[in-house]
Amino acid sequence: MPVENFKFVSPGIFINEIDNSQLPAVAERIGPLVIGRAERGPALRPVQVESFSEFVEIFGNPIPGGRGGDIWRDGNYTAPTYAVYAAQAWLRNNTPLTFVRLLGDQHLNASSAGYAGWKQNEVHASNAGGAYGLWVFDRYTTGDQSAGGGVVGQMTASLAAVFYTDTGTHVMLSGGHSAVDRADPAAAAQDWVGAATGQGVLRGSGSTNSDWIMLVKGTNGDVGEERINFNFTRTSDNYIRKVFNTNPTLLNTTITSGNKRGYWLGETYDSHVDNNAGVISYAAVLGHSSHDLSKQGSDWNFGTKRGETGYFIAQDLGSATNYKAEHVQQLFKLVSLDAGEQLQKLAKVSIVDIKPSTNDFDPYGTFTVAIRLLKDSDKAPVYLEKFSNCSLNPNSSNYVARKIGDMFSDWDDIEKRYKHYGAYPNASKFVRVAVNDQVAEGVADPRYLPVGVIGPKRFRTYSFSGSAVNRDNKFFVSSDADIISGASATALLTGSQHQFHHVSGASSNIKFQHPALSLRVLSTDDDLSNPQLAFWGVRTNRSGSTRFDESIADMVRIGFPGTSATPAAVDSTYLEDSFIFTLDDVIRPASGSASGSYQYVSGSRKGNYSLSAQSGSSYLLDNAKVNRFTTVFAGGFDGLDIKEREPFRNTKFTNGTELNNYAFYSVKRAIDAVADPEVVEFNLATIPGVTNTSLTEQLIKMCEDRADALAIIDLEEDYVADTEGTSAETSRMPDAEKAVTSFRSRGINSSYGCAYFPWVQIRDTLANQLLWAPPSIVALGTMAFSERQEELWFAPAGFTRGGLSEGAAGIPVTNVRLQLTSRERDRLYSANINPIASFPAEGLVVFGQKTLQVTPSALDRINVRRLLIHLKKEVSRIAATTLFEQNVQATWNRFSGQVEVFLNDVKAGLGLTDFKVVLDESTTTPELIDRNILYAKVFLKPARAIEFIALDFVITDTGASFAD
Repeated sequence: MPVENFKFVSPGIFINEIDNSQLPAVAERIGPLVIGRAERGPALRPVQVESFSEFVEIFGNPIPGGRGGDIWRDGNYTAPTYAVYAAQAWLRNNTPLTFVRLLGDQHLNASSAGYAGWKQNEVHASNAGGAYGLWVFDRYTTGDQSAGGGVVGQMTASLAAVFYTDTGTHVMLSGGHSAVDRADPAAAAQDWVGAATGQGVLRGSGSTNSDWIMLVKGTNGDVGEERINFNFTRTSDNYIRKVFNTNPTLLNTTITSGNKRGYWLGETYDSHVDNNAGVISYAAVLGHSSHDLSKQGSDWNFGTKRGETGYFIAQDLGSATNYKAEHVQQLFKLVSLDAGEQLQKLAKVSIVDIKPSTNDFDPYGTFTVAIRLLKDSDKAPVYLEKFSNCSLNPNSSNYVARKIGDMFSDWDDIEKRYKHYGAYPNASKFVRVAVNDQVAEGVADPRYLPVGVIGPKRFRTYSFSGSAVNRDNKFFVSSDADIISGASATALLTGSQHQFHHVSGASSNIKFQHPALSLRVLSTDDDLSNPQLAFWGVRTNRSGSTRFDESIADMVRIGFPGTSATPAAVDSTYLEDSFIFTLDDVIRPASGSASGSYQYVSGSRKGNYSLSAQSGSSYLLDNAKVNRFTTVFAGGFDGLDIKEREPFRNTKFTNGTELNNYAFYSVKRAIDAVADPEVVEFNLATIPGVTNTSLTEQLIKMCEDRADALAIIDLEEDYVADTEGTSAETSRMPDAEKAVTSFRSRGINSSYGCAYFPWVQIRDTLANQLLWAPPSIVALGTMAFSERQEELWFAPAGFTRGGLSEGAAGIPVTNVRLQLTSRERDRLYSANINPIASFPAEGLVVFGQKTLQVTPSALDRINVRRLLIHLKKEVSRIAATTLFEQNVQATWNRFSGQVEVFLNDVKAGLGLTDFKVVLDESTTTPELIDRNILYAKVFLKPARAIEFIALDFVITDTGASFAD
């Protein structure tokens, strides 16, 4: 402290403490960027992780591929996630890493060929394929159904499953005809063929809730291609998801040969059937599209979408007799932070501890938003996140949007960047809040609390009676496939029959309903010890059991695929709310019920006999403790082609552009999302497994434009994975000569890119499985190892730092797909392709470190390019602290001194042999000073790596002197 700052009044000793030992802030480390598929996690945006354990927590484990099973419901595990192995290779030796997970999306101006997702034909005409719904019918409520009988009561038809068929494949039921007396089981169990078998024919199962018989007919129309017995009993060997194909990739002739199938089973609504179909007697297969074919049940051609809850709704504050749930005030909803199906398969949300205001000073009540594990039970809830004491008061610190966050980002295809919206940072890892405008503006009634929720949209429920089907506005019956009886398949498919008869000549009375989630009915369900702990609303367990209901995964999908132009549009002509739940519909215990128990009865508020109608909502929430309920997230979509083992296979990119190819667009968008160095920092970039020349050159160009990263690309004419096509392995092997010729024809001359050859075999240590992997994975791993062992300016090659057999890749490498000869290594290296060699004694090794720069210079080597990237980045950071300082000699000296200290450290670490910093009047002239410019020159002599060693072994006579 300057002496002037001491206060001297009387004699004495004055002491001040000055701390000059403070360490300067250490710049954050910079790692690579990896783009590719992962099991789960944020999509199409960069996310930085600091360890592999953190990576697994966010994006899931590596997938080695080769796992089949129920792909429709459980996800695609048939192809390896190469990008995840690249992340593992880096993070085993270094940190951090930035990852961009790929999902499928489409350009704002995409052509029909560029739509994301998938489509399985659309017209239910002869041999055209498409989507078909399996409908199950309960038996009549009263009376007897027999040949020649009439309608007694109403049958309920419930959508039980959806089949997706290829061109030329029909799925149709066989068995007892609807006109056969159920009193004659033998007759009802007959296999009726010809006129009595087909799509749209009402079939009996032969006995109550027994098996049906499905015939899968091929292009030639022959019965017997497949004859499959099935039911909806999960423990049965004939359970529907056990006996039918659930792997959509088997329909793709590009990647499947031999075992090709003509259909797959998509959604099955097991619990919906259990809860709504009663005693099942009959079933029929119907075309799953609108009557005018304007909306197709098999058209899933749209991009990735965010899952969300329906709007949470307020309690009714008016007269119970005038109550309409659909008119109650909507408050807010929760929306997934990221697009895709992940959240709806992971979590649900409960609103708990709903409490009205207890004073006159603050009329707003409070509630807790809890994100729960989807598979937990109400007896043992598992909370992923909890936000307590939330309020709907926009001026409160507990305002629900402020507590949880409401910020989100949308991609702008024109400006090629994310635009950010919202006012409050997201405190949740999973969701943001979207608040109704009236609530956000503070004009909604402050007494409002979330006591209910609107369910996901579904196709409309409708009933008809009479002999003819009124097809107008009915989503699921096509003009070519109505429910008919006694018609041949040919007549059915040509549309010559348009009536429904359960027996010849008799009319029908049938209600058709699409699936809805199960709601809790009794507070005593699940054997809860305290009924006040019951979570009302959606139940995610099986009917009559505490086990998780696996069909929830199908219930929360987008249940109304539509045209690509307006996917999943909320169209009142076709859609309705699957339910509107509210605690206002909870009633008092019925006579004989357990003490303190309650029951949910939809419509009881309007009927004026619900608990809140009789005693008020405050009593409901405070005294009865009916103050918690649950709902789910729904409508998320990955936007991927589910008929692909690898949705981003290279053969799918052929002739692709952003407008005509969703896979190409999605990768290009991922590259564009990280193009701005002020948005995300990285010094390496790779898209493992992608060899498309346009995309790999886009990656190199992005790195060049940023001028702070090196792209690691994979090449064509290397090994071709079996996910690319049906060719034999012998024709998919690497070819070094072709790789050299192909690469040279591209004319790349850039020090911001590098390439390796060939593919290698790695071991997945978690799954204990071997797989072939692109060389970019181990290249990234050796760079991490080299940087950890020495510095990033040391060559990541050779037996010391590139020994793959010695663990330099970060993951075990056991073999190479092609053992290169010395001549092939020379040819590759002369073309600036770094060979991965195999030696009998030393093992596998990265045996080169060239960049893709053809022009001879120091920058044609990876270690020098990485050195320069590092130096530019760090010197730029020093320069950033000089901005807006005075442009005078003192500032120049401070800047030069800091740069020289930094460069001396690099020189001491063997990165430079010499350097010089020039910043004086010769660089920053008076003219530049007047223009507010500081101009310095930094001269560098990079240290070169030894790549060639020449040794002369001289044989001499015995008497020769070595001194000579």
